[in-house]
Amino acid sequence: MIYSINFMDMAAKINSLAFAKYLKETGWNTYVTKKTSVRIFQYIKGDIFEQVTIPMDKSLRDYSEAMYNAIVTVAGIEKKSVEQVMLYLLNPNTDIIKIRLDKAGVESGNILFDDAIKVYDNAKKLLAATALDIINPKKYHFGRPDEPVQKFLSGCRFGQTEIGSYVVSVVCPFAEISAEEGYKQLSIFTDEKTCANSLTRKVTNKLMKNIYTIKKKIDDGEGDSLVEESKEEQISANFYEALNGLNSDSNSLVVEFKADWSPTVKSNKFEHSDIKLTNDYYQPISAVIGKLKEQTNTSKEIYGRIKKLEALPAADKRKSGSVTISYIGDDNKAHSVTTRLEKLDYDKAIEAHQQGKYVKVLGKIEKGKRSTMECSAFSIVE
Repeated sequence: MIYSINFMDMAAKINSLAFAKYLKETGWNTYVTKKTSVRIFQYIKGDIFEQVTIPMDKSLRDYSEAMYNAIVTVAGIEKKSVEQVMLYLLNPNTDIIKIRLDKAGVESGNILFDDAIKVYDNAKKLLAATALDIINPKKYHFGRPDEPVQKFLSGCRFGQTEIGSYVVSVVCPFAEISAEEGYKQLSIFTDEKTCANSLTRKVTNKLMKNIYTIKKKIDDGEGDSLVEESKEEQISANFYEALNGLNSDSNSLVVEFKADWSPTVKSNKFEHSDIKLTNDYYQPISAVIGKLKEQTNTSKEIYGRIKKLEALPAADKRKSGSVTISYIGDDNKAHSVTTRLEKLDYDKAIEAHQQGKYVKVLGKIEKGKRSTMECSAFSIVE
């Protein structure tokens, strides 16, 4: 009875237009009626016939009850729990990543305090690392996340946990980044193609692909090759660290990652949407982190100020820029080095130059008449 009351309250908050759009795009057909206060949908497949009535006016006395009854019917057709259908309808136009922690002691749906903190903290870090790897791929990301990544994370939410082991739902609303408008959250009426190519779908898609790739290469005995991924397929040490952060000392540990793709955005979905990692995978994952950090440890870290900026004058056409940095070397003498930065890092360099802030750069320096540096990480020192 407690759950029924809660579900009724939640059903009252569902947007009827979002529910109608969901039904139209998941195989339900509109049944024409003269009534404007409700919309009727039918599902006909083989010998299955169901009909639901969606109230379109929240002032109707039985709005929440009618909405709840419709959800129960749809959940039965889709062979999902009422909670699952309701979670999406309360968060339309989203992908939902679910992380299930299963080990001795959490079968009843509760979890140790420290374990809960680890799951929530590292779930956020997984999303951040994935977004950074898409927008500005590097072997290791230092400093604060880029502004588009911060805005993306600020739009994501944790959904209600589910009974059965311990499940954390990460709700990711569709959003995109463009040179003209910057970061923009998309609505339930944005066309499917735009949503499929949005930053959100790229992040959820790559997150699942990363975990699948890591698992498969470890299964095939090719864990060492994970360090040598191309820039387009690169998985940063930050992602491995967040993934490793979900580990515990329990031999019975199973961490399951499941993608509940938006049912209204059918393209650009990674083919594997349910992946499990047992405790055995975390030792090789830790080894990859060590190797990636070894590569960055062979690089030199310098602190300095921006001396010179060179790039295309038209900001909308700028994809990278050259930056000269003045710094004090190990010999306590002033030096300068030039490095090329991708657009997002170049924008940071402009900000640091304007505000007179120090920057931190990690990379390999090539000495010469004009010393250059192959930058592997760039950040503003706050």
